[in-house]
Parts: sequence; C-alpha cells; structure tokens
Amino acid sequence: MKTTNIALFISLLILLASCDHDSLPTYKDVDRIYFQYAGNPITAGTSDQVKINLGYDNPIKSDSIVRVKVKLMGHLSDVDRPFKCGVISQESSAVQGEDVEILFSVIPAGKEVGDLLIKVKNSTKIETTTLLARIRLLPNEYFHVDYTQTYPVSSTKNGLEYNIYFDCKTDMPSLWADPSGGARLTQYFGKYSNVKFDLICEVCGVTREYFMHNPEIESAIDVVNARIPTAVSWGWISQINRYLTAYKNSHDGEPLRDENGEEIKMGLTIQ
Repeated sequence: MKTTNIALFISLLILLASCDHDSLPTYKDVDRIYFQYAGNPITAGTSDQVKINLGYDNPIKSDSIVRVKVKLMGHLSDVDRPFKCGVISQESSAVQGEDVEILFSVIPAGKEVGDLLIKVKNSTKIETTTLLARIRLLPNEYFHVDYTQTYPVSSTKNGLEYNIYFDCKTDMPSLWADPSGGARLTQYFGKYSNVKFDLICEVCGVTREYFMHNPEIESAIDVVNARIPTAVSWGWISQINRYLTAYKNSHDGEPLRDENGEEIKMGLTIQ
C-alpha cells in the first residue's frame, strides 16, 4: 500500500511540473478609482474642494473648466477607460446640466491618473450667491468605487467625493479669488471681507490693482510671492495690527468690524 501511495504522489508531482504556468487561473480584482487627494500620506493635505470665482476676469468668464485628479487602484490598461460621476443633488445647490456639466473623462491608456473635467456655468444665480456642486464618483463597466478611505484618516472627507464652490462676485480681487493666491493671502490677512480689503489698501498705501493679475498668463501664487514676499507681508501685518489696536483703544474697546459684523483680524498677530 505504501508503495502505491508513493507512486501516486510522484505521478502527481510530474503532472504538476509539466503544466504551463501561464495557463493556470489567477485572481484579478476589478479596478477601482478614487480622488487623488485621498491618496496616501505623501499627498496628505491636498484639499477635497476648490473655489471658483467667475467674476474677476475682464471680460467676465461665461464658464470655466475644473480639472480634478482621479487615481486608479488596479491595473494599467492599453486603452483609455472612461469613468463616471454625478452631482449629489440632495447635498448640492448647483443643478447638474443647468449649473454644472460633467464632461467626458478618462483614465488614459498606460496611466494611473486622469482628469475629471467639469464645466461650471455662469448664470444669474451666482451673481448673488455661491453654489456648491458636490461630486461623487460612480461605478461603471470599468471601475468599482468603494474606496472611501482618506489619508490622514478623516471623518469628514470621502475619497469618492469632491466639492466645487463657485460664484461670480466681483468684489473680491483676482489674486484673492484664485485658490492658490487666496490661500496665501488668507494666511497673511485672515478671511476676506470688503471692509478688510479696503483697510489693507489704505494702511499699506496700495490700490485694488495691486491685488489683480491676468490668470491667462500669470500664476496667482507666483504674483503674490513676488509682490508680497515674507518680509513685506510681516511689515504690512504688523502695521495693520497696530492700526486695529489703536482703533479698539479709541472706541472704548469696540473693535473694527466688517460688513458681516465680524471683528477684523489678521491671519497673524505680530505687531
């Protein structure tokens, strides 16, 4: 009996060795996609939203194309693969097809990242209010969309969702309206308001044009860094903070307030 078992075992080994390994079945999961900002610790800090102002250009933009990076989790392909998304209507003030239009978008052949293309439209709505389009990736024949994790882990962010805020308010100068330039200026001067902006111009001796740029040929963040380098920004902030302190002292402790009734504060407290 032992001899028979040994013979069968050897025969099985020979049979397996003769098999073509390429013909053996392998596990191949369905590919997935998610917004690149969710990514990993290397890309941590990338925002899950963008703010668009259509009103600072001259002439005023009729619409704008927003590009949002979408990343592949899976296998590269030798063909372009379309992916699908839609506006979450119950969580958005913007209406798909009316205020925003989702354009044909793909993960390109041989690439792991593609651009989601979304057109935001200039309508009478955004002259008086800011619209929100909350976008969600949707499944199709090419991709699953069940990867919701973000890094660092967040209870408020979802790797399959992205927010687009847009309006046409012309009060805000272009460098502040641009997401990159606005982030730097907000870091210096705090949240934008019309009263605060007028105060900055008055105290620092500049005009509105100093905070304008041509977005077709100039990068907002580059213009901000060139016009307001760190040394200059600290001087301006100190000067404005001293003005605000003097104003408060001369008004029985009542601070200078903006058009929304909020106390005007700089992004930094240096004096």
